[in-house]
Amino acid sequence: MRVQVFLWRAFLTSTLVTSATVGGFVDAAECDTQPNSSKVQLTPTHLEAVSRRRRVIVHFDVIHGEPKFTNLKPDELVKLWFTFADQPGSQIDSIWWSWGEGNQSPYPSKILPLYNHPGYKKWADNGIDIMRIFLEASHKRGLEAFRSYVVNGSDRDLGPLEEIPLKREHPEWLIPPNDLDGPHTVGGRFWNFEIPQVREHKLEVLREVVENYDFDGLEMEFSEAPLFPIGRQWKCREYLTQFMRTLRAMTLAQEARRGRPYLLAAHVPENLVGCRVDGIDVETWAREQLVDIFVMGRRSYDVDVEMFRRITAGTHIQLHPGSDEHHTTSGYNFPPIEVLRGVFSNWWHQGVDGLYTYNWNYALHKQAVEAGVMGAPHYSGPPGPLHRQLYQEMGEPEMLRYQDKTFVVQRRGNEVGGSYGSGGGPPRRWLFYNIIAQLPARLANDGIADTLLFLDVGDDLTVEAVCPRIKSLTLRVLLNDPASKDLPEDQKIEKTLIQQFRQVDYYYNDPPLKVIKEQLEVRFNNVPLGKPVIEHGWLVYPVQPQVVALGENLVGLRVIGVRAASGDEIVLEKLELHVKYHSL
Repeated sequence: MRVQVFLWRAFLTSTLVTSATVGGFVDAAECDTQPNSSKVQLTPTHLEAVSRRRRVIVHFDVIHGEPKFTNLKPDELVKLWFTFADQPGSQIDSIWWSWGEGNQSPYPSKILPLYNHPGYKKWADNGIDIMRIFLEASHKRGLEAFRSYVVNGSDRDLGPLEEIPLKREHPEWLIPPNDLDGPHTVGGRFWNFEIPQVREHKLEVLREVVENYDFDGLEMEFSEAPLFPIGRQWKCREYLTQFMRTLRAMTLAQEARRGRPYLLAAHVPENLVGCRVDGIDVETWAREQLVDIFVMGRRSYDVDVEMFRRITAGTHIQLHPGSDEHHTTSGYNFPPIEVLRGVFSNWWHQGVDGLYTYNWNYALHKQAVEAGVMGAPHYSGPPGPLHRQLYQEMGEPEMLRYQDKTFVVQRRGNEVGGSYGSGGGPPRRWLFYNIIAQLPARLANDGIADTLLFLDVGDDLTVEAVCPRIKSLTLRVLLNDPASKDLPEDQKIEKTLIQQFRQVDYYYNDPPLKVIKEQLEVRFNNVPLGKPVIEHGWLVYPVQPQVVALGENLVGLRVIGVRAASGDEIVLEKLELHVKYHSL
């Protein structure tokens, strides 16, 4: 049985053709706006601001889930949260400040209710505007500062659910409860952007920020929740496009008033299919120049940079793929630094303008403990030293070149498996769960068919100057064999951890029989690999550098011979290419 990746890629292509050839956006009876193909005109000063260097953009979820921040003086909080940006050699050029889920406010607002917490009320009573303080601290350091706004977030900024007055007054403005199964909001309810009053309310919230705070730009964060009733997202895309047209006009009007650029960014799914599932018409947004920066993906290592380059060709739009270290990709929660280097190497090779981090650590654990603000794990968890090191190397491709790397094939699901953690499934809610990823994949047991997977490699390992630097190059395969579950342990290879979330949830494989070492045939770009050795439950195959191409590679796996267990298929859980270099 072949992996469905070929079918998915065919689907991607056919969807592009359909979008380009089918007239209209939404049934006339269902849409209160008409498509507009006019192109936004941008000044040379605006275009110059878009093209500035952004090696690393840090999306900073400043206060979410942490009521203890108000125990610190604002200057102490600033010092702590700028820890990594202030370190020598930091490649952070831009910080995008996110202040909650978008329905409550830690800063003075005439539109949103203030956080229901004594510390924030005290700040407000004393005239402390914490958002303005962080904005000014950014500019003082010469850092670009955006306001990042969660377009459709939850109602649990400080942990417990907080009833939002406007939602209580207008339940008809919310997505029907049977469409959503999460506990993130009161009654599991999110705003329905089909409703004109919802869009008007959001524009009021954003207008207040745009006109009263001197940010360099605004990021629209679309990755938190659906915007429309499930099953109607793509039919309703013109509502969201019209919303973005109005928002773009608002930011450009502010740009004219203050005499310097006001940029607009959008955080969207990692590929065009995902954008369509969510009702986000990025092709029209690019064609009309409604945004300046696309941030693509969140928990995914696979970002379709090529297709985003295609739809933004001839425009000024920058592309920044995103890495989330809290809502992580399945199987790689708190991964080794080599995995993230491999991801970033791939993205740089694919032609991105810079990198984007989301929910990375902001300070070292010791510093946060001493400050007394330990809260959500992404503030100062175990990866702190790793993230500090990456912030000094990830933004410069040349600095990554001879660093050890692990190139991996994407898994479905999220940090705890998610709804589609091991079997995939239809994209019913929204696409931020990697639900069309290649792994896990079943290996046919007929001895005939190959299971085929694509593996991206961002290092050119065949260059004459590189080969002497390579210390080792191995392909590692992790299998799961449910049929061997009740067989004697001495007949099987070592059990191995597939996935963990923090130090709480653990998911192990059912290891295959030892005979699998003889029965699994592996080809890299159709070149047969030799017999593997077994290391900690993985099958490890040596690979010659000349076999590996820069960019996309094809790996084929086939089970041959007669299996000693039942006829059930083995599951390929992980596939990794490890590159280790000699140090100078």
